[in-house]
Amino acid sequence: MIALGLANGKVILSTFGTTVVSKEFVPKHTRQVNSLQWNRANPNFLAVGLDKARSDFAVSIWDVSLGSKYVNGYHSDVLRPKIELGISETANSVAWVQARSLLVGMNGKHIKLFDLRDSQPKLSSTATTKAVYGICVDNVCAHRVASFAENQVFVWDTRNFEKPFLILNHSKHVSKLGWCPTRAGLLACLEKDSSSLTLHDVNHAVMSTEEGEPAVLERRLTPAYPNELELADSTTVLSSFAWHPTEEHLITTATFNGVIWSSFVYERLTLNWSPTSILGWSDGKRTINFIDNTDDIYTSLDDISVKMKLRAKNGYGLKAQLRDNGNIVADDEDLKNLWTWLDFCKSLTEKEKHHLPSISTVTFPGAQTVLKMESNNGGGVTSTIKSEIINNSSFDLRNSKTYRSEERSFVQQLCGWSVESIHDLQGTPTRKAAIALFHLKLRLAIKILNESDNSIVAMAIAGFSDDQNSLWRELALAKFNQLSDPYIRAIFAFLTEADSNYETILHESELTVADRLGFACSFLPDAKLISFVQEISNDMIKKGNLYGILLTGMTPQSIPLLQRYLNLTADVQSVAVLAIRTMASDIASSAILKLWIERYRDLLDSWKLWDERAEFDILKNRNNPALIPQPEVTVSCNFCGKSISAPGVPGIGRSTQIFSRFITTDVKLKQTSCCPSCRKPLPRCSICLLHMGTILGSGTEQPVVDMYKIGACPEALSWYTWCQTCRHGGHTVHLQQWFRTQAECPVSGCTCKCINLDRVLEFPS
Repeated sequence: MIALGLANGKVILSTFGTTVVSKEFVPKHTRQVNSLQWNRANPNFLAVGLDKARSDFAVSIWDVSLGSKYVNGYHSDVLRPKIELGISETANSVAWVQARSLLVGMNGKHIKLFDLRDSQPKLSSTATTKAVYGICVDNVCAHRVASFAENQVFVWDTRNFEKPFLILNHSKHVSKLGWCPTRAGLLACLEKDSSSLTLHDVNHAVMSTEEGEPAVLERRLTPAYPNELELADSTTVLSSFAWHPTEEHLITTATFNGVIWSSFVYERLTLNWSPTSILGWSDGKRTINFIDNTDDIYTSLDDISVKMKLRAKNGYGLKAQLRDNGNIVADDEDLKNLWTWLDFCKSLTEKEKHHLPSISTVTFPGAQTVLKMESNNGGGVTSTIKSEIINNSSFDLRNSKTYRSEERSFVQQLCGWSVESIHDLQGTPTRKAAIALFHLKLRLAIKILNESDNSIVAMAIAGFSDDQNSLWRELALAKFNQLSDPYIRAIFAFLTEADSNYETILHESELTVADRLGFACSFLPDAKLISFVQEISNDMIKKGNLYGILLTGMTPQSIPLLQRYLNLTADVQSVAVLAIRTMASDIASSAILKLWIERYRDLLDSWKLWDERAEFDILKNRNNPALIPQPEVTVSCNFCGKSISAPGVPGIGRSTQIFSRFITTDVKLKQTSCCPSCRKPLPRCSICLLHMGTILGSGTEQPVVDMYKIGACPEALSWYTWCQTCRHGGHTVHLQQWFRTQAECPVSGCTCKCINLDRVLEFPS
């Protein structure tokens, strides 16, 4: 059934079906119908908002189920409104609030809320505003109301009707509003002469006295008409729209040229990622979609958590040999190379630390440590190294001056440089040839290139001339930047270098950090070398490049680099295992290292990898005894309350055997029978009457085989055990012998049946 409001004030009921509804609702005075609203709770009630008429009401509420009736004693076909409101006023718009309340925008300056539950309607509240048009109520949240005026949309809360809690500005005048009936807080707005709808997603907290800006998300919906519709395209102006009352997210739009089209308003996706790598998102109200790492599409996500979980199961970071950990991460070349370098660095440091004082206390030094770089108060970097200048007259190059020192040589070894075994270097022949040339061995470089597929390059290098005006130099300078191989470019840049800055080689980004650092150690003076190392270190930290470990070493200087790597990759696993394997002594004093370790432990626990987490803890504590957790249980003196363990001897920790009725402990008291704090005597064994802590004689130390099989660990037989009920006890071996034949406590006068309270559990072997 459809209600049609006409310009003369009549309201006609019509229908899509074959049944013709001939009912009309006619006001006393002719005026325009401004608004119609059916009551959803009482479908027979229809509210009509009319223009102003003198001595007539602006709002009429009709009961469409009523027929004609007698008026003043005469039969009349003219129906009368059930309720009338607002005499001599204008109703710009009307909207039902639940079943028996009505909102009316009146006179262009008020929104009034009427309570219709009594026979005489009451005015509940009033809001003074110019936004009296298009009033609509959110069916999902009945106290949320929207209205508009010109190009502004006001959102109200009827519980606090003094002012709107939200004002939405539009570029054009608004012609219609509508709340989505199947989803709370989704408001559709149609602007005049617009081909699309504006959707506002309003999510606000409970109204309070505090001023706060609610969260509103805005989207645009343009109907996607099919190509067959010649009368509509993406620029067609919309005339109206309507939400479907029950179908979720379905909205129908109409154009001025008669095209009606339905569109789906897709929900904003809210992703949820479980610790077990399950990705879930909602698809409407009824469906939740899931994918996990077993789905084919998941491989395109390149989820680091899946990699970390697989690596953890394979024992990543826990292998005895550092390079073996690199084999587990073979899919990540940077990580694999880092573990290989750490293994090499450790063995090299062990061999050379007696020659270099700067690395004597560092297991994994970097260039900064070896070169004794320290930050000064001004923010700069200083170093105390002194290098020897060597003039290489045998090499026909104007700038053949090099620098040598023990520190420089060690850094070059860290870079993998070795003039004695250039042929054994890893990499391409061009890299080997370049390193040979950087060691001023031109013939060896030509030989290496000749033996590979670079014989043309070898021929070109063989014609090298240091003459500034030579044709060879002119052609080399003009063409070497066009070469694709970075090491060949570096060879020609070195041979054509006009000064001793070597900027072209040092800033060649396609050369590895190790090769650029090795080159700098040969050809840069001390001050420039320190400046270059600091510059490239800052660059590696900024990029989070793990090759920067060559510069910082696994020292506290590497923490910013690892943090940047973690920020970029989320690989908390690698930074945690690197911390316990290479910086164990710094964990206790570094909050960030502790944070990485705890986050990784939590991650393993969330994956239920209990064994892997326990192995991680064991390795962490083994490398740094200071990280071993403090004892969770101690035995205290009954007199002073302090631990009865001797000074310097840890209390009973995780190894303590705690039973439901008996507690057994091995307290190391260094053959003393009194409390080390107050010197009061310790409890006596109820059998032999010796104090706790007294070493048993040889006759009682022998294990005894009994029905409870406690003697699996011979040392456990001399431990002190006591009942948790009567607090009497003694040496385990003595109590064991006593309870073989007795049930009551061995203390005279005590009637506690200790052995019957609970069964004694077996000691672990």
